[in-house]
Amino acid sequence: MTTIRVRVGEHWYTVEVGDLSQSPVLVTVDGETFEVDVEADVGPTPPRRGRPAGGLSVPDAPTPAAPGSSAQVSVDDDILRSPMPGRVMSVLVRPGDAVSAGDEVCVVEAMKMEQSILAHRDGTVKTIFVHPLDSVNANDPLVELE
Repeated sequence: MTTIRVRVGEHWYTVEVGDLSQSPVLVTVDGETFEVDVEADVGPTPPRRGRPAGGLSVPDAPTPAAPGSSAQVSVDDDILRSPMPGRVMSVLVRPGDAVSAGDEVCVVEAMKMEQSILAHRDGTVKTIFVHPLDSVNANDPLVELE
């Protein structure tokens, strides 16, 4: 199971996603389990989720940047990049901060959907390239690790 946090409107949900290699996939949202269908022809990235009963729309799960991570970013060895054009909503680290793989370092928003950007490996924050409310393009550098 992969566990991620998603925000829908003003509410945050803990989502556990089962094996994506087959459909339906078991998805648990805040303790309530749903069976969802997945798209068959999505290539090597995890497929998009369906719409569970009750009208809760679970946003697309991000593509893992590294095992155990859930941020969809282009990864150099050291630089976390924006997965999409949007606006930086928050920066949660400062230069010199130690981070572990999977730690949230910043949040990028596009079309009212927020994407948590997670560290893809353990390291120390070397450089922060953005500030809250900065506009970014897909693949723009956000944070550099050392």
